[in-house]
Amino acid sequence: SGIYEHLSSGINAEYGLAPNKVPSLPVTLRAKIDTLLEVLGNPESEFCSFEELEEKTRLDEGLSDEEKFKAVLRIACKYTINTKNQFWVAKLYGGGTEASFLAEMIIAYFNQNCHTYSSSPLFTYAEEEILKKVIGYVGFDAEEAGGLFLPGGSYATLNAMICARYSKYPNCKRSGLNHPIQVITSINSHYSIEKSANMMGIGVDNVIKIDFDKTTSTELDEILTKNKVFLINSTAGTTSEGTMESIEKFSEVLRKHEVWHHIDACVGGLALFSEKYRYMTKLFKEADSITVDAHKCLNINQQCTMLLMKKGRLLGENSSVVAPYLFHEDDKYDISHRSLQCGRRADGFKLWFCDKIDDLDAQATLIYDRTTQFKKIVASDERFQQVLEDSPTHICFKINNAFKVNLHKITETLRRENIFVEYHNDYFRLVVVNACIIEKDFKEILNRLFEVYENQSA
Repeated sequence: SGIYEHLSSGINAEYGLAPNKVPSLPVTLRAKIDTLLEVLGNPESEFCSFEELEEKTRLDEGLSDEEKFKAVLRIACKYTINTKNQFWVAKLYGGGTEASFLAEMIIAYFNQNCHTYSSSPLFTYAEEEILKKVIGYVGFDAEEAGGLFLPGGSYATLNAMICARYSKYPNCKRSGLNHPIQVITSINSHYSIEKSANMMGIGVDNVIKIDFDKTTSTELDEILTKNKVFLINSTAGTTSEGTMESIEKFSEVLRKHEVWHHIDACVGGLALFSEKYRYMTKLFKEADSITVDAHKCLNINQQCTMLLMKKGRLLGENSSVVAPYLFHEDDKYDISHRSLQCGRRADGFKLWFCDKIDDLDAQATLIYDRTTQFKKIVASDERFQQVLEDSPTHICFKINNAFKVNLHKITETLRRENIFVEYHNDYFRLVVVNACIIEKDFKEILNRLFEVYENQSA
C-alpha cells in the first residue's frame, strides 16, 4: 500500500490533480509540445528513398532521454513530407486547416472511443449534428436518412455495399448467400469497389465494369436481366480525372430491377459545402447511399469520411448485434449500434468543430474558383496542352509537341526539390487544395516542371 500511495501522489502532482478533480495538462507534456512547436516553426524537409531512411533515422549512442526525444522529433519532422507546402499539388488532400489540426489535438488528448454516448457524449452529439447538416445539403428526407463517420472512403464504400446487399437479401445477415451476385461500376471507378467485393466474398470477377457514356439503357437492361446485380456505383469526381459521372439516363432501368445506387463522392462531395457549386450535386438525393471525404478537397485533417444513407435504419438493421457488456439501458444514442466497428475515432467532431469556427462554404468555393483560374494559366501557356477541361477539381495537361516524355522521372526529380506533382497515363495531374498556393507558386511549379523536362530531353 505504501508503494501505491507513493505512485498515486506522484501522478497527482504531475497532473496537478487534487482529490476528485479532473487532471490538468501535465507539465512534462507542455514542455514536449513546446519543443515540437519549435521544431515545426523551423522546418527542414528532405525526401529520400526507403533504403536511405535506415541510415538517416539511426540515433547516436549515449543520448539522454531529452536528447533522444529531440532527435527523434527532428527526424520525424524532417523526413515526413509537409503537405502544407505551397508546392504540394500531387494528391487529393492538402495540409489540413488550422481548425482541423486543433480538433485533432482535442481528439488525441481525450483519447475517447466514439462507440457509446456514456463514454463520449460531446463527440457523439457533434457527429449526429454535423451529419444532419450535410444530409440537409444532399436533400434526403431528414426523418428517414442517417449516416456515419468511417475511417476512409474505401471502408465507407464497403459499408454501403454491405447495406445494399442486406437491403436486397435481408436473410444474408444470418445465413449468408449461396449464389453469385454482381456489382456494376464504371471503367473509371476507384479500386475500392473491387476490394470490397473481395472482402465481402462476392469475388472481383463479379464486378462488372462498363463505360457509362457508351452504354445504352437497353444494353444495361440486358446486363441486369442476365445477372443478379444488387448495386451500381457511380463516381462524382474520379480519382484520376476528377470527372463527375452521371447515370441519370439509367434511372428507369435501375428502378425496374431494384438496383441500389451508390455514389462515390469522396472528391465531388466537396460541392455540397459550397452554395455556389452545390448545383453539381443536384442528383445526389436520388441515390441510396453516398460517401464524402471531407479530408480531401475540403482540406480537413485525415481522416474525415461520411457515409450518408437515404434509409438510415439499414445501418442499424445490418450492423447491430446483442452485446450486453457494452450496450445498456441508456443506449439510445450509442453510435456503435449502427457501426460494424466498435473502436471509433471522433472524426465527426473534427468536421463539426471546423464548421463552428471556419467558413466551410468559402473553403469549398475557393478550391473550385482557383482551379478554374489556374486552368486558364495552363491553357494560355504554349508549352502545355490542357486535357480533361471539364474536371472541376483536377488540372490535367501534357507537354506540347513532346514525344516519349518520362513523366515518372520528371516527378521523381521534382520530389527531391520538394515540388510534388502527380501523373496519370500520359498527362500530369495537379490538384490545388492548400489555401496558401497562389498564382506565383503555381507558375513556379509549371516553370520548374518544364525545365526538368528540357534537361532530361537534352
